[in-house]
Amino acid sequence: MMSYDSEQSSTAVVRIIAKGVAMADLLRIRASNGAGITWQFADEAMAGYDVVVDRAPDIAIHDGDVWHVELVNTESRGKTGRRKVATVRLVARVSTLQPWQRVTALDDHWIDPIDLRVLLAWLHAGVDVILIGPKGTGKTSLGYALCRTLGWQEPCKVDVAVIKKTADLFGVEAAAQGSTHFVRSALHDYLERAHVALRDGLDTQFLLLFDEINTVHAASTSGLHGFFDFTRQVTITTTSGPKTVRIPPNVHALGTMNVGYAGTFELSQALLDRFEVLRVGAMPRDLEARKLVKDTGISEGVAGGIVDTARALRDAANGNQVSFAPSYRTCLAVARLITAGIEKKPAFVRGFLGYYSGDIRIENGMIVVQPNTEAAKALAALRMKGVIEAKDTAADVATIPGSATR
Repeated sequence: MMSYDSEQSSTAVVRIIAKGVAMADLLRIRASNGAGITWQFADEAMAGYDVVVDRAPDIAIHDGDVWHVELVNTESRGKTGRRKVATVRLVARVSTLQPWQRVTALDDHWIDPIDLRVLLAWLHAGVDVILIGPKGTGKTSLGYALCRTLGWQEPCKVDVAVIKKTADLFGVEAAAQGSTHFVRSALHDYLERAHVALRDGLDTQFLLLFDEINTVHAASTSGLHGFFDFTRQVTITTTSGPKTVRIPPNVHALGTMNVGYAGTFELSQALLDRFEVLRVGAMPRDLEARKLVKDTGISEGVAGGIVDTARALRDAANGNQVSFAPSYRTCLAVARLITAGIEKKPAFVRGFLGYYSGDIRIENGMIVVQPNTEAAKALAALRMKGVIEAKDTAADVATIPGSATR
């Protein structure tokens, strides 16, 4: 164990060199904030060795640094001689991790750690990515969490469903004082900010978030090809003539798609081919419940009931039974109602079921919904999953277990 301070948890690689020849294949460094740095051989021949450094280097060691080292000595220590120790000398630092490579989690957003590494590697390489996953898994909010964590500019969210032609992305023709002129869109202004940042040498990045990109209108699909290919530019027609909009290299793009949903207009193969696809999943049930406890202070039991309700409705939405899939934000809203003193049953009804069409109310301790509505389908999905209990035989009446108390 070494006592050098480090910034955050990460893993790096050091190559072992003895007498000018590489010997033990790899030496891994694992560091955790405030706990120093632990060195561990990866080569099986050196397995079980504790690693010490004969003297501190002249420059600081950071998480993820890659060093050439020289093997100085190996010995057995302890009363039984079972503790094997290898002494190494740091020769030269080969490289250091960039800040994005040190990111192991996103700010207030869950994503599988491997998926996060893949996403960061692609974005750093200038690759545009489409996130595909079930409804309610936070694909859109992931983009915002990514920018918060990396210190990028807040994303520019583009609702492609309202775009009828490519030029609509960048502005509209407006009439004023007997003449027509082109008024730039928020997206156009965002790109201009990125150009200025690049010109002025500002170390910042920008993110375009194309929400539900598979709803893009067929008429604008082909015009977007240049936006995402190596040319990184789109030419549009305005009243004042053709205008070329260029996307600078400090701008990245994320698209989102709900799994199993083809979209209003099927995404063309040519446009899809300009992206890499990353499938993202929902936060594990127990992790989501623990996060809810941490964020709101509610009991574990109530948190589990909230999460189970949300997951049942997400399944119903992904099966096209209902239109809305509650995200973690919805769970948070329900939990906050309960912590504010609202009883469990009305908190669930107001927090979860208000999104669905159809009258819904509480009568004599029972949830009553209007038959043959989306709200009734949502309630039926909860009964089917065992989240709530059916009362009597009416299909539109149910109770939440334990809802008589808060």
